Amino acid sequence: MANMHAFEPSQLGTLLEALPDGVVAHDGDAILYANVAAAALFQLPDAAAVTQSVFSDHFHPEERQPVQQLLLAQANAEADRRPLEMRLRHDDGELPRFIEAITARAETHEHGLFQITTLRDISEKKRAEERIRHQANYDALTGLPNRALFIERLKHELVRADRSDSRVALMFIDLDRFKWVNDTLGHSAGDELLKESSRRLLKCHRQSDTVARLGGDEFTVILPDMARGPYAERVAAEVIRQLCLPFTLEGQEVTISGSVGVTVFPDDAQDLDSLLKNADAAMYKAKSDGRNNYRFFTSDMHDEAMERMQLEKDLLKAIEARELTLSYLPIFDMQSDGALRGAEALLRWSHPTRGYISPELFVPIAEETGMIAELTEWAIDTGLAQAARWRAQHPAAKEFFLSANLSCTRCRELSTDNRIPEILEKNGLPPSALVLEITENIIMEDEPRAMSMLNHLREIGVELWLDDFGTGFSSLSVLRKLPVSGVKIDRAFVPDIISDNEAAVLVETIMSMAHSLDRVIIGEGVESVEQAQFLKARGCHFVQGYHYGKPADAEEFAKFFET
Repeated sequence: MANMHAFEPSQLGTLLEALPDGVVAHDGDAILYANVAAAALFQLPDAAAVTQSVFSDHFHPEERQPVQQLLLAQANAEADRRPLEMRLRHDDGELPRFIEAITARAETHEHGLFQITTLRDISEKKRAEERIRHQANYDALTGLPNRALFIERLKHELVRADRSDSRVALMFIDLDRFKWVNDTLGHSAGDELLKESSRRLLKCHRQSDTVARLGGDEFTVILPDMARGPYAERVAAEVIRQLCLPFTLEGQEVTISGSVGVTVFPDDAQDLDSLLKNADAAMYKAKSDGRNNYRFFTSDMHDEAMERMQLEKDLLKAIEARELTLSYLPIFDMQSDGALRGAEALLRWSHPTRGYISPELFVPIAEETGMIAELTEWAIDTGLAQAARWRAQHPAAKEFFLSANLSCTRCRELSTDNRIPEILEKNGLPPSALVLEITENIIMEDEPRAMSMLNHLREIGVELWLDDFGTGFSSLSVLRKLPVSGVKIDRAFVPDIISDNEAAVLVETIMSMAHSLDRVIIGEGVESVEQAQFLKARGCHFVQGYHYGKPADAEEFAKFFET
């Protein structure tokens, strides 16, 4: 037995050699005894190699002094016998190793005072604890801090900023079109998008910043020691730029964008909850302003956010409470002496306490929250039921049709789950009784799938009109590509065709394009006889606008059949 000095082998020594824990006896100047398990802990060939210098040098440099102080204190009876956790030095590439040491004093008649230290390898225990800690604080998919750790760090930074009279910027980031990637390419592609997005976000920030994933496609960033000035703007701009770069997912190149909201402590808020709400409000503002941009929080955004939150709650109950109604805007046929041919269904919301709420306010909320699907289906069903009654009640309404706006998301759902045929059959109407109005951005997200859905709708027998033509990226190629039977000239141009030559030329060009592809032309926003004559002379098929009639409820609209 090595390093025994006068320490004689005995039955006790044999038992010590059999222990799984390391045992070292030392007197402060030298190692009196070390068992085989102790040598193994220090990765030494045998117990003889366990010397005083090895015992200290093998600890992590940061812990050598605490180890020596512990031994000295315990040697002087100044410390209790609580275990001390220490890291062992390890070569590069090796996992860190941890031991738990307990030192006790012992006395013998021959050798006086000495110490016995027991050493236990707790590396696996520490790694298990670290795994549990990591799972509790980090997102499993991206490896970024999760919501819990983000909140903890934000609290810490706010306290520090308050003490040092500095600022903290908080940034909320939402991935535009993430749901589309999930729905189109699958969840594995969505997961890869989240992982690559997190890598790109980390490129945009300092080491002292915290990039976290809150859940879904929402990320957040804490920018400590921050001012409202240019750095936060540069970071936000770089985030937008990084997210606009193409992603390769499932072998396909995909382009998305991001919406970023920024708020600053203590300028915008003095507490954590308010700061979180502010960042979310700013992000929503960026999204509602067209996405792919960033917005700093303003006090107006807070009011808007609170209003939006309340409207979301109220909108959920609106259908059941029968607060939603339809108004009908008449559509007249210019090629048959101005006969009434159909109506456009317009969604209206009469709030019990706030009164009339504009669709421009609640439709974007419905689209953002996913409620637009239910609202669209309700509007089509309700409108077709009314059209069926008019067809039955008025001889002049035998061919009456209803047109309804269709969001691009709902277009795909309705054409695949056969809800359109079911609704038509339920109301006893042929497919020609329904016109669905779409916009050209329907092909911006997923052209192959959107085209398949639109073609399916045409196969059903439903007519498609291209709405708002002339206000976006309208072109002959778009008009040629989409399976639409009609083109609506946007109301932004029609009122000026008599007084503004450029507006007149633009409308004539649109009509020429539509005629060349044999599409029906619909003029909306007609307000005077002169405008109507201008459109009729150039071959416009249908018109609608205040010159012919304003939107009306079902009872008022019935009067149009009597004129």
